[in-house]
Amino acid sequence: MRLETTRLILRDWRADDLPALCRLTADPDVMRYIGAGATWSEEQTRAFIERQMAHAQQHGFCLWALQEKSGGAVIGHAGLQYLGTSTHVEIGWWLRRDCWGRGLATEAARRALREGFERAGLERIVAIANRDNGASQAVMRKIGLRFERMANTSEFGVPSGNIACVLYAIEKLEYEQQREST
Repeated sequence: MRLETTRLILRDWRADDLPALCRLTADPDVMRYIGAGATWSEEQTRAFIERQMAHAQQHGFCLWALQEKSGGAVIGHAGLQYLGTSTHVEIGWWLRRDCWGRGLATEAARRALREGFERAGLERIVAIANRDNGASQAVMRKIGLRFERMANTSEFGVPSGNIACVLYAIEKLEYEQQREST
């Protein structure tokens, strides 16, 4: 799988992506709102990549490696996955800290959203974020998701435990109406 935007490539993971993703998962600022807020070991990061590869194989989508077109560096991930053990498909993204504030998360998320509705045939896509993560919530709103409710990660079977979060969502019909109006 390979998806493109103006500045980015969303693609399947490769084994040689591990060092780039380890730099991201070892950064406390990046991981502050992910799960319990702790950095990850190399083994945890490898397991994440393996889960995403298996998810792509099974479902045709995952949280893809996110690569800048200029320079080719892997700067994070963006895409879709089933949320914990729930039936919800979530959209998500993580970016290297030096890539924040450039609109890259929004650009990648818009492309992933399009992929979810237009190719994967999804009827609804959700996003969750730590209630204190204003930057992710801003991206959710920019790509057309609407706030639904306060939630808790445990209700989705997310292994990180009992973390207060916000739930945003968009239905396929809403997505199509938004696309027609732009």
